[in-house]
Amino acid sequence: MEQLRAYLEGRFKEIPGWCHPQLFQTIQPLDQLQRRHGVEGPVCEIGVLKGKFFIALMKLKQARPHYAIDLFSLERRDFDQGGRGHLNKFRTNIKRNGGNLDDVRILERDSMEITRRDIDRILDDTDGGFSMFSIDGAHTAEHTIHDARTAMALTRPGGIIFVDDYYNANWPGVQEGVCRLYFIDSPPFVPLLETCNKLVLCHRSYHAEYLDYVGDFVTRHFPDSRVKQVKRFGFDNLTITVNQETGAALAPEDDEPATAEAAA
Repeated sequence: MEQLRAYLEGRFKEIPGWCHPQLFQTIQPLDQLQRRHGVEGPVCEIGVLKGKFFIALMKLKQARPHYAIDLFSLERRDFDQGGRGHLNKFRTNIKRNGGNLDDVRILERDSMEITRRDIDRILDDTDGGFSMFSIDGAHTAEHTIHDARTAMALTRPGGIIFVDDYYNANWPGVQEGVCRLYFIDSPPFVPLLETCNKLVLCHRSYHAEYLDYVGDFVTRHFPDSRVKQVKRFGFDNLTITVNQETGAALAPEDDEPATAEAAA
């Protein structure tokens, strides 16, 4: 956590991107819960741009390899003119922030081209999938649905999936895709909370515990953030509104949940 704290207080601000440091008010307790349950695994992001959020997630997880999926130089496939990643700058930012490029698998491709064979290969390469998965690629409804299904297939049951721009009016395809997915199907990962422009999903089996712990954690440690209980697609959820001007990104490290064995 100290590596993440140093990054958020330092070079995080220097990397272009649309990620608020206060997002980690909710990621910190989720990481604690994953460690409590022994949920290990690397991280993956579809749509890494220059690595701002990807590097932060890397600093939370010791497992390898991480995966970065982006169009990068494939300009003809920039479907929604939302921008592509910058491969050289992405690599440079990883190295400048203490990362090892040997720990990262870079897939330069349209995420819609990921097949069942690719999924099986990645599951084998990561020894069972990812602990955290960020979706921030093409913002069409079709891409959102496909990327969400890919993320669910590649994320461990105790893992977390982030869907960027869910409430962003400039990218209505994201919300349309999520709504279509939950209206026509009953996926194993369901909405948990929304904060900092991201919809956060977790597995149904962990939903109640994650919801209670995160809500309590944010309320105790970040009094300038507003935690509101809502319903999304029939599931109890949280909407967490942070103070982007004065809100801290992380709580003190000494507040850790008890392990399952200790709690017993």
